[in-house]
Amino acid sequence: MGLEQLDPAKLIGPQQDVETIETWADRNGVTYDTARAWAMRGVLPTVKLGKRRMVNSAMLRHWLLDQEWTA
Repeated sequence: MGLEQLDPAKLIGPQQDVETIETWADRNGVTYDTARAWAMRGVLPTVKLGKRRMVNSAMLRHWLLDQEWTA
């Protein structure tokens, strides 16, 4: 499964700029293991806060918007 297979209806809900991998996975309809693998491979932009790795949703939204303009 790739990012292009995410359900757009789930992406429109309220989002945080930074959220846990678990929260991001649940909100986007992917398993935690898939989201964690994407985060570790750099597919999802992340930041480490303390001991937790968090998805940088603001950076992901910015990247996705850039893709719309170049497509």
